[in-house]
Amino acid sequence: MAAAIIAVTNEYLYRKYTGGWFQMAHVYVPAQLMISYTLYRLITIPGVSLIDAFIVFSFSTVAFRVFVSIVLLHDNIGTGSWVALGLLFLARVAQLTLGK
Repeated sequence: MAAAIIAVTNEYLYRKYTGGWFQMAHVYVPAQLMISYTLYRLITIPGVSLIDAFIVFSFSTVAFRVFVSIVLLHDNIGTGSWVALGLLFLARVAQLTLGK
């Protein structure tokens, strides 16, 4: 979850603050390192497969992106994004109900 929050926060900052990537590199580079570390921690938890970690990271990232897009950026969310969110939700439900 932390990786998704950091990733979407970076995307939000990139959209809100113009001036190019290089001027904000002091923010983006450490944040990317934190994303990589949190994903590493997620996939090294005993009993969690890479696919499990991917589903959790994807769902949390998409859900947080939708929240930021609607609440902070006031963007319109396309049908494809809603379908993707629904499919990720169904993947998580299937994962929990059918077992690993």
